[in-house]
Amino acid sequence: AEIGTDGRTGRTRHHRGDQAMNRREQGFALILVIWALVLLSSLAGGFAYAVRHEIRVAGDMEAIVRAEAIATAVLNTAVLALSNTDPEQRWQVDSQTHLIPWPGASSTVTVRSESGRIDINRAPQKLLAGLFSQLVTDTDPEALADAIIDWRDSDNRPRPAGAELNAYIQAGYRYGPSNNPFNSVNELSQVIGFDSGMLDTARDYLTVYSRQPRVNASSADLVVLAAVPGIDRDKAVAFIAHREQVLADGGALDYTPLGTGRRYLDTRPGGKYLSLDIEVVLDEGLKRREHAVIQLDRKRGYRLLAREMRPVGMAPGAKTQ
Repeated sequence: AEIGTDGRTGRTRHHRGDQAMNRREQGFALILVIWALVLLSSLAGGFAYAVRHEIRVAGDMEAIVRAEAIATAVLNTAVLALSNTDPEQRWQVDSQTHLIPWPGASSTVTVRSESGRIDINRAPQKLLAGLFSQLVTDTDPEALADAIIDWRDSDNRPRPAGAELNAYIQAGYRYGPSNNPFNSVNELSQVIGFDSGMLDTARDYLTVYSRQPRVNASSADLVVLAAVPGIDRDKAVAFIAHREQVLADGGALDYTPLGTGRRYLDTRPGGKYLSLDIEVVLDEGLKRREHAVIQLDRKRGYRLLAREMRPVGMAPGAKTQ
């Protein structure tokens, strides 16, 4: 009886041990399954995120390409309107903003004459200094004007407030003035005394494409007119009001009130060098801004001189993915 009892007891203990081991194995297996599910869930989540990201990137690229294509179409539409042989339908170079309807987007273009800006390759020192005197407060406008002329002229003789090679070296620059004409207004950022903020402030009033020392009075804005020696801001305001009235009535401009400033002005209308400021806003909110400069030829179309994209972003209230 004892032997039997001991045998049954041993078998019972052995059976209980097997049950405990099975439970441990089952628990371990359950943990493995849970970790496998977590890993698979993480992989699936990462894959889904990657797919969403790729779809979003592809959608953004598609929108960017579409906006660029629309901007190109708007540019060509504007050129056609400017070259229209019907004077009633032809666009005037009057700084007016034109709305051009487009499927899935809204677009505008503003046409200005480049001759209404100050050409940094041709403008006299007093005209340049007159502009900077309005735009900067912590830098000598005479020095900025002289530095521009020293950059563009071919000699190494500094102007009274200008800067040639020695001044650049003493200021820590690794280069000196190019002693050649500017290729772009953006090149001003390399001229001693200028920085990116100053360039951004002055950019809209400057050009390298008018190729004239004078400013076109029929298209110059208030800031440029007020920069002309002999024309103060009040005279500039009065002349612009007179100009708008004359353009509306189809009369002739009277330049007499501009006095001695007329010698810095070109009184011939128009000009073949034009700038176009284009803005495209897609329905989904992406905005694209471009600035283009063209040489207009009413017989053979136009020659594109410059085209650059300005800062872009989403329009207010746009939906993001």
